[in-house]
Formats: sequence, structure tokens, C-alpha cells
Amino acid sequence: MLRRGSSPRSCRRPRRVSGAWAVTSGITRWSSTVLFQEEGLVVMVSDIENSAVAVSGASAPASPPVLSAPTAASSASAPDPRRWPFVDRRSGRRLEVTCMRGCDADHSLDASTPSDPSDIWCQVDSTHVCMPINSNGTPENMRVLSATLNMLPFSDSIALRAPHVSVEVVQDEWIEGLDPDGLATVIGTLRERLEHLEEMHGRLEVARAEWRASR
Repeated sequence: MLRRGSSPRSCRRPRRVSGAWAVTSGITRWSSTVLFQEEGLVVMVSDIENSAVAVSGASAPASPPVLSAPTAASSASAPDPRRWPFVDRRSGRRLEVTCMRGCDADHSLDASTPSDPSDIWCQVDSTHVCMPINSNGTPENMRVLSATLNMLPFSDSIALRAPHVSVEVVQDEWIEGLDPDGLATVIGTLRERLEHLEEMHGRLEVARAEWRASR
């Protein structure tokens, strides 16, 4: 199922892992029960104790960072939430939707034709960046670390009816349904990985200097 309302993107089109969190290695602790999907296998995991296992023996990331809340001024600058009616194709009833503030999803089809309430998806898309990823022997530009703010007002999952964030770690591989604590955990883990990359950059410079000197 493709993400409804996503703006056109370069690279390849994203997909949504329906009902599961598409999780890459290195992130194994969340504030709620999660679903891991890896190579087509879906396994329920409840509050796994260890985190940051991408590198054997790596220390757990520091406590999640304290993130500042949006200011009143920034919230006020966003347009008022849209309100629009649609017909529930299952019951024939007329229902009304109030989008979350800033939703940029195109709901015109939902509003003009009978729709399944579970398909109503509010979303605020993000900018994205591509990097050359070699997944099949040939480097290909793929999206990394993009994110969307979502709300599914009629979802069967109560958690998804509230605003939440989905993070595209690498193209088409998502961590979904993140509440503020879950997103803070992702940020803390990525910050730890960034520090590791910075350390590796220093080691690379030393190794290259020694290599040049030996030639």
C-alpha cells in the first residue's frame, strides 16, 4: 500500500508496510509493542531490552534527548485544520473529518466518492535527500532518513489515530507509528551512530596518511 497523499519524490516511490514497523538493525527498543518485518517475516516483539546492536558490543545510546515543543507562534502560523465530509462506503453514513493542522494530503478523492474510513490518512510530508546506496551491485540514488507526520483518524489502532511520525531509514524501509518518546529514541540512536561515523572519519584520515607515507 502506497502512502496516501505523499508528494511526488525522486528516486523510487515509497511504500507503507501495512500494520507493521519496518525496522532496520540497530533499533530494538521502543516505548510500546512493535512489529519487526525483515525479509518478509513479521514477528511481534514487546519492549525488547537491548538497543543499538548494529555493532557487536556497542554501548546503548544515551537517554532520549529533550526536544523542545513548537512555539505558539509557529503553531499559529500553520493554516487552520481542514474539515470535510465523506460517505462511508461500508455503512452509507455521512461522516466528517477534521485534518490535523498542516495536513498536505490530497483528500479530494476521499471527499468526492464513497470511501473506506480506514483509508483516510492525514500527512505532513518532509523534504528528503538521496545517497548512492549499493543494494544489488550497482550504486543507486535512494532516499535516506526522511520522515512524515501522520494521523489516521479512523484507524483500527487507537495509537495511529493520534499524530505520529514515520521515519524512512532507507528507501522503502520504514519505522512507523512513533510517538514522541519513540521518535526521541530514534534520534538518540542516530546521534550515537553519527558520533561513531565521526570517529571513523578521523581513523580514515590517519589510515590514508599512513598509506600515502608508505608508498
